[in-house]
Order: sequence, then C-alpha cells, then structure tokens
Amino acid sequence: MKKITIALIMVISLIAPIQTMAESVTQNGTIIEPLEQNIEQIIDEITSEPRPINSDAIQNVKEYISEYFGNLGYDNIEYQKFEYNDENNENAIRHSSQADVFLASTAEDAIVDGIGENIIVTKNSSIDTTKNLIISAHYDSAEDSVGANDNGSGVAAVLELARILKDTEIPYNIKFILFSGEEKYMLGSRWYVGKLTEDERKQIIGVINIDTIAEKSDLGYMAMIEGNKRPDNAEYDDEGLKKLAELNKNSMSELFTPSDRFFLTMATNSDHYPFALVNIPAVSIVQDWQDGLNVNDSSDVKENMDIQRIVEVIDQVMEVLPTSN
Repeated sequence: MKKITIALIMVISLIAPIQTMAESVTQNGTIIEPLEQNIEQIIDEITSEPRPINSDAIQNVKEYISEYFGNLGYDNIEYQKFEYNDENNENAIRHSSQADVFLASTAEDAIVDGIGENIIVTKNSSIDTTKNLIISAHYDSAEDSVGANDNGSGVAAVLELARILKDTEIPYNIKFILFSGEEKYMLGSRWYVGKLTEDERKQIIGVINIDTIAEKSDLGYMAMIEGNKRPDNAEYDDEGLKKLAELNKNSMSELFTPSDRFFLTMATNSDHYPFALVNIPAVSIVQDWQDGLNVNDSSDVKENMDIQRIVEVIDQVMEVLPTSN
C-alpha cells in the first residue's frame, strides 16, 4: 500500500464521522441548493464582451465579482496584482516543468506588457486553524471570445459555492480565488503559487479548480491532475496515461473519482498545474472534451451552455466537502 499523504489523512478523518456539506448546509431548516437563476445572472453579467487580461472589460468583471462577494457579506477580499512580459512568458512556458522558472515573475527587469489581478476572498473557519482549502476558477477569457463556458461557468460555480457556504461552520478556512491570465498559460495562478512561502504551501490542504464545465453534452467530467511520478518504462498511449494518472492521483482527485461522472486524467493546461508543481494536492474539474468544445472563439456563448451542468458540479463539490455537524 502506498503511503497516504498528510492532506489525504486529514480529509478522510474529517469525512468519516460527519455529514457532507450537501447534507448539512441549511438556512432556517431548509437545505441551501444552487439556484439556476443566480448562475444565469452571473453569466449574463460577465459575458457581455471578451474580457482578456489587461483589458477594461476584465476590470469591470473584477468590480462585479467584488461587489457580488460584498453583497454576500464577505469582507475579507484581497487583490493580488501582478505584471507580465509577453516574451519572458513565452520562455517560461517552454520551461513549464521547472518550478523556479515557471513560477517566477516574467516582468522583473523587463518591459511591462500588461497587468493582471487575482481576487482572493477568505472564509475563515469558526475554529482556530491555519489549514486552507482553495476553491478557484479563472475569470479572464480569450481575446476573441466572451467566454461563457471558458470560464464563465467556473466563475458562476465558485460564486454560487461562496453563497451556499457563507454561514456554514467548517473545520478549515476556504479561500475562493478568481485567477486572471489563465489564457496566457496560467499567469495568475503561477504568480499566486510563486509568492507562497513554504509555510503557506504546507497550510493548503488542497485545491479544487473549476474550468469549462457547461457546454451542452451528455458526457461527464475530467478530474485533471499532474504529478512527477513517471517510471522509466512509462508509456504515453491512452492506456499508459491512465496508469500514470492512477499513479499520481492525490487527495483532491480522490474526492471526485468515486463518481462515475468523473474520470482521472493527466493534464497541465489549467490552474491546478502551478500548485501541482510544488506538490500541493490539486485537481481541475473540466468537462470531457472528447467530442470537442466550442471555446476561445465566438461560438462560446450562453446559448450553447447547459446551466444544469454547473448545478451538477456544484452539487458534487458540496457532496465531497466535509463539514462539522
């Protein structure tokens, strides 16, 4: 039997004697559930135009998200601003497996080509703890897309989870993070992870990132992970990649894969990856794209989405998150 990580031990010990979030989040005795009208309103508000990093449009969306959290009653809202240089970013992408390069600033001693800003909202536990769970999504879009699915769907899921969980007692802190610059190969999450101290990294029990989940489809979802366990005889065909994924599974991916709607896969193209580079358990929930997806162009609009898929992912996150009774 493989050694179980401390994070997984903590999650299992929390799950065993207690209810899940889905069973215990109530208001006046009624279970709080995701509301489709809330989700649709969020998507309408943030997808009126493309919102690439360093644009006026993404600044407007940042202000909307901040106001949304404020209206929910969250007052612990931080903004993490970062600068970037496009040429240096291309070099970093070529060295994406090297944490010291990939997580470093791309604008140090270089021309600043743009500025991005992460939004970090903390829900503190009712108990004294330094342990943090991150629930995240990127809120930028490609330059030629309003990004309804990629990633308005993830933003809506995170904001609805923040609403549902607002007054719930939990045994760890939750950080809801909206990253900027994912479409430039995860600039925002790279910056965030690169700025964490060693102690801060150890305080993160895991990351659940939500990215592109709601185009109309009957297919399920990928639990995307990355890891450095790669045997010398590893094969990279479909079967070999499945074996690698199983070898590199972590405490966050293990929360989802018991469901037959989620399957494990290795990938580096979402905001879980910078965390994985420094051995923080992280998973990105992304819809199965074997039939192709309409993203990063003018076809990624609300009319091509199934809002119920966002509800499904929210329900699954609620089902796997532990809470005190």
